[in-house]
Amino acid sequence: MKQPRLGDVLWYLQPEDVLKEIGQIMNMASVDTNTPGWFNHRTKATKNIISNMTDAEKEELQRKAEKIGEIGLPEEVKRR
Repeated sequence: MKQPRLGDVLWYLQPEDVLKEIGQIMNMASVDTNTPGWFNHRTKATKNIISNMTDAEKEELQRKAEKIGEIGLPEEVKRR
């Protein structure tokens, strides 16, 4: 399996954080995957979150991406 993008790993592992950021982008108090137009903002939301991470947090996300690339997604993520 090839290594997934950091934004995708962030979405797989922390969807609540991404949805919260999408809510801020859309000026809405609450957003979920049933909110019309949410997906159009997912990439921007993940980029915003990653750009605000510390170097250590980015390195940890990179390690998780490498691990997913080697062994695949965790079972709990696959079940979602």
